[in-house]
Amino acid sequence: MFGLNSIKRAVKRTAGWAASLETLLAGRREAGGACVFAYHRVSDVDFVDPRVDDWNVPPATFERQVAALNEFAEIVPLLELPARLRRRAAGARPLVSLTFDDGYASFYKHALPVLKRYGAPATAFVVTGTVGDGRPQPFDDWAVKNEGRTRPDDWRAMTWDELEDCAASGLVHVGAHSHRHLRGSRCTPEQLTEEAARSREVLRERFGDGHARAYAYPYGNSRLGDASAAYAAAVSAAGYEVAVTTDLGLATAASDPLLLPRVEAHALDAPAVLRAKARGALASYRLTDNLRLLDWTI
Repeated sequence: MFGLNSIKRAVKRTAGWAASLETLLAGRREAGGACVFAYHRVSDVDFVDPRVDDWNVPPATFERQVAALNEFAEIVPLLELPARLRRRAAGARPLVSLTFDDGYASFYKHALPVLKRYGAPATAFVVTGTVGDGRPQPFDDWAVKNEGRTRPDDWRAMTWDELEDCAASGLVHVGAHSHRHLRGSRCTPEQLTEEAARSREVLRERFGDGHARAYAYPYGNSRLGDASAAYAAAVSAAGYEVAVTTDLGLATAASDPLLLPRVEAHALDAPAVLRAKARGALASYRLTDNLRLLDWTI
């Protein structure tokens, strides 16, 4: 079967080669920016569904990626990124932040041990209404379609106890990915307010004021209206300090901290590709970004 996901994977592989070549030809690019990498699953999924993206990076690949980032860049907490960009010195190492959407148990099982080995901070964005549910999250098309051929740890959300362990590590900021993962472009103003405020209330009650300071918009594409000015206003009113979209690009000192762009970290990304992405060699990814508009389901 040859579906949209197969096309996207092929384009992403080609884009990675092109980005590496772009870096070699153009040298260092966009030195004033920072790359916020977006991850989802970190699991050993042994098949590719041609119909729908699994948004998965295998654990061994993830460790190679973190090792590479740790070697050539400075991995900083997302909450510190706006201030670090404002005072960044010329010639400094690239700044990167690691973010994980949807709160999968695979983050706790596979990603957290790697983060601990490298002392790398990260933000885990959780959907507060599905924490500990034990069923595929309803917005996760891949899990719903493939529940019968996968392990629960490949798709289930973290439990509250697992999130407590993440927070206790001192490396993980527990942020909100809304309460029900509704698509912002289809929400009323009241729903936007509820999604932002309720998720923050739940997380602050569990983890205190040190968490729930960052927000990730579900689906998150501003061109489709899922990370709109109205949603950003609701997020600001709820008390969040930083919020991330799925818009492609590097964050800069001029970026709105409540509408930060990100760059997807893919299972196909070799260290050279990650370096290219972190340094802003993103021209070849504009095509994959347009493909997302056809089927953007995170």
